[in-house]
Amino acid sequence: MKAQDEKILMAEIATLYYNKKLTQQEIADLMHLSRQTVSKLLNEALEKNVVQITICNPEKDRKDLEAAICEKFGIQSCVVCSVSSENESLRRMMTVKAAADHIAPILQLGGLKIALSWGRTIQEFINNLPQLNTQGNTVFPLFGATDNENAYFSSNELARGMADQIGATVKYAWFPYLADTNEDCALLKTLSYFKKMESLWANTDIAIVGIGNQEILQVFGKTFGYRDKSGEIIGDVATHFFNEKGQLIDLYENTLCASAQHISGAKKTIAIACGNDKVTAIAGALRTQLINTLITDEYTARQILEQ
Repeated sequence: MKAQDEKILMAEIATLYYNKKLTQQEIADLMHLSRQTVSKLLNEALEKNVVQITICNPEKDRKDLEAAICEKFGIQSCVVCSVSSENESLRRMMTVKAAADHIAPILQLGGLKIALSWGRTIQEFINNLPQLNTQGNTVFPLFGATDNENAYFSSNELARGMADQIGATVKYAWFPYLADTNEDCALLKTLSYFKKMESLWANTDIAIVGIGNQEILQVFGKTFGYRDKSGEIIGDVATHFFNEKGQLIDLYENTLCASAQHISGAKKTIAIACGNDKVTAIAGALRTQLINTLITDEYTARQILEQ
């Protein structure tokens, strides 16, 4: 048999074996060859580079994704966790676990002022934190309270839950997220409760936030009413809303919460987010420059890079 014909035969056998997943005996029967001949040709296909096997290193792949996201969006760091399937629940579970694994050693350093956002992801993150006995840490919410009945939107309760989990002091926001009028908002900002919280926001060491998508407008729209500009909004970071370009949009007036400057001014602002429905929002959030660390899963990371 000519060398070229032999290579064509090798390619055919390799296609059936590697791509079509046929056994060597099935290939032998199909092509009227002995199984020994099939085995010999498969080995020669590797030796003669008719077949080239590439071994994917998951660790290197994750590091490449992390570096690419940092470079594209200009953030300090990124943590991408590996997952075994594209199942959304599994991806969220692994992402919050990766966040807990990444953040817990930082909390062990102690003496930190820790600002906390709200949402389902933040609630799951707290539940995944190991029981710690840290020293000198203080946990506090990034905004005042609302009358939303969902536990994951109870800012003070989430702060208390995290403080209990890590052995920290908790500071509560004893004021509403939204004042009724401009006058009420101005008055509330003169209270010592607000001024003490504002001082914590201005000196935050770590801000831990989620990233909301357009679904957040349904939550806040029903509670507080919409503004005409809401059509541009694709997501929020700690109730700071933004469009696809990462431009911040003031949706509500009279809010009592940490400012965008407070969030971006924290020594480390860590966002935990993943999911196909949040890809556009995550990319937009990274463009706001409010965040300097992202924790996500590998499927979300690849989609973010395609944005």
